[in-house]
Amino acid sequence: MLIKAIKFLAAIALGPVSTAIAQTHIDRSGTVLTAVAPIYLYVSAGAPQFGLSVSTATGLTAPAGATIATICVESASVRFRDDGATPTATIGAPVAAGSCFQYSGPLGAIQFVAQSGSPTLDVLYYKAN
Repeated sequence: MLIKAIKFLAAIALGPVSTAIAQTHIDRSGTVLTAVAPIYLYVSAGAPQFGLSVSTATGLTAPAGATIATICVESASVRFRDDGATPTATIGAPVAAGSCFQYSGPLGAIQFVAQSGSPTLDVLYYKAN
């Protein structure tokens, strides 16, 4: 009975500690941010690319230090690959016109190609905080 009581009291005492640790984040400068459960905190990495024409296989020109991109597809659908292979109008992950998505894979390896028409991309770049 005493062992069960000790386990119960330990669970109550330690329960809030694990929750608090799970919601604490230390940014790159060492600042502790409490009550934050970060996946990414978006910090601009530099100049975006707007109206990037995608007629043939097109890569991105990410600023130094960029690790995340928000990519919006305009006018027509595209396909992309990030494994170093060139996408085609029928091979690659499709993205519909009017869609935006966040990408945190290898920014230097991703390439886009038009499925049809004349799509353009608007790309905003971010880095880890």
